[in-house]
Amino acid sequence: MKRYPVHSAEILYGFFFLLYLVGSSLTHLENGAELSLWLMSFAIVLTAAVTLLPLAGVRWLQMAPQGSRTGFWAAMLLQGASWASFTWAMFLRLRRDLPPFHRLIILTTLLWAVWLLVFIYSRHASSAKRGKQR
Repeated sequence: MKRYPVHSAEILYGFFFLLYLVGSSLTHLENGAELSLWLMSFAIVLTAAVTLLPLAGVRWLQMAPQGSRTGFWAAMLLQGASWASFTWAMFLRLRRDLPPFHRLIILTTLLWAVWLLVFIYSRHASSAKRGKQR
């Protein structure tokens, strides 16, 4: 069985997810306090940078294609959905409509967790399970 090393972008995705979790937990505890909004926004922007900068030619963030391409695109679709739900949540927070804001933050957290799991699985476990590289 061939083992693939963990890429630096995958480590950054995990770290940014933890940063987002701290912010989302604070937002539920403090009812959308400004610090929590900054933490979550910072995590979203950094994740977007790690996703989009390789398209601009940043080599150290570029990952070699491996694993399931279908899983990769499913993960990217889920990532986009998490960004959209977060954007809508921030719009609701600006309007001070807090109950839907909290529901969308929960949805964003779940979408982000699912896309991260699908992304990692499609890159590592999926290709290791079949025993061949795609």
